[in-house]
Amino acid sequence: MALLNENSENKKKTASSSKKTTKTKDPLEDFLSDIKGLSDTMKKRVHKVLITEGIVDPRGIKALTKAQLEELPGISDTTSSLLIEQFEDKKEGKIFLSLEEREELETIRSKILTGSKDLDNLLQGGIPTGTFVELYGAPQSGKTQICYTLSVNTLLPKDFGGLEAGVIWLDTEGSFNSQRFKQVMSYYQYTYNIPEKKFDTKKFMVAATRTLAQIELALKEAGKIIPKNNVKLLIVDSLMDPFRAEYGGLGKLAERQKHLNKVLHLLMRVAEAYDLAVVYTNQVMANPDPFASAMDKVQPIGGFVLGHASDIRLWLRRATSKIRNQFDAPNARRALITDCGWLPQVECHFSIGAFGICDVEEEAKHRELALEIGFGFDQSSEEDAEEQVQTEFAKLD
Repeated sequence: MALLNENSENKKKTASSSKKTTKTKDPLEDFLSDIKGLSDTMKKRVHKVLITEGIVDPRGIKALTKAQLEELPGISDTTSSLLIEQFEDKKEGKIFLSLEEREELETIRSKILTGSKDLDNLLQGGIPTGTFVELYGAPQSGKTQICYTLSVNTLLPKDFGGLEAGVIWLDTEGSFNSQRFKQVMSYYQYTYNIPEKKFDTKKFMVAATRTLAQIELALKEAGKIIPKNNVKLLIVDSLMDPFRAEYGGLGKLAERQKHLNKVLHLLMRVAEAYDLAVVYTNQVMANPDPFASAMDKVQPIGGFVLGHASDIRLWLRRATSKIRNQFDAPNARRALITDCGWLPQVECHFSIGAFGICDVEEEAKHRELALEIGFGFDQSSEEDAEEQVQTEFAKLD
């Protein structure tokens, strides 16, 4: 009997020790434990404050400025300096890089495919993580549709060209549609015979952010979601809509641009800290200057503040009737790089197919495949100043 009791006690000890060993490590706690200038009591207090503010990973510290850290309760000037210094000491690499080291850093960045080979070639392989990309154009130019396909390609397993990573979508216009997202996803499932469980849709997070306060709150909460879901794509569709709504009139223009600059730099720091791509859509306005060039007749809103922040600016618009007729692609569009520090100012054509973005020559095949699978079509037309364009989307049963 004593032997049985001893064995049961040993089992309990073994079970308890195994629980201790399998305990998940807290990266933020490990980060704070190495800071020599803080007492243990202060480390626990800072840990609690950072977790409350949505920072569960040391990289989240990089997404905040020193002044923003000091605004947090209990974080003094000295504490914020120690946090920043510790992060700089712990981060991989160094401040100054040689040309070869810089090139290596750029080449290891992941690329998110757009769905169109021509558009991917235009971007030299897709949209790289760690960058800030603006898609602007008139309504129905394909901005949101590109975001759908980018999102699916981010979730897509690596064996099929995806990143197998998470996506955050900030919907400021109420335009996100889950059925359309499933249509794009179904193309890859059907074409490549990908099991549904291979798509981890739990890593796709949507937030309805109709106001600027909601955007800032969502970005704060994103600090908890990004490390947990390995997020590599953050979409804001569209960025300027809340700013136009809350800062109406010329009298509030300076205040609007100041607030815009604050949100942009927060997004830029998030992109750099977590090595994720920030893709945002933008609206356009007409330039009344009669002497403006064809490119300058349509301008993205947001002014120079937004223009200087973007790494890549893509102008999307309808393709000419010649291209649409040549390829039997009524939904053909064209994309022009209007500003980028490392890409030439060139354009390409792509289409909005039944299953998302594709090459213009593939649009007809997408229609045939949609009929083969058994999807119906919603056919609608919009009268343009020069020509009529039809948009066809498949509808899930």
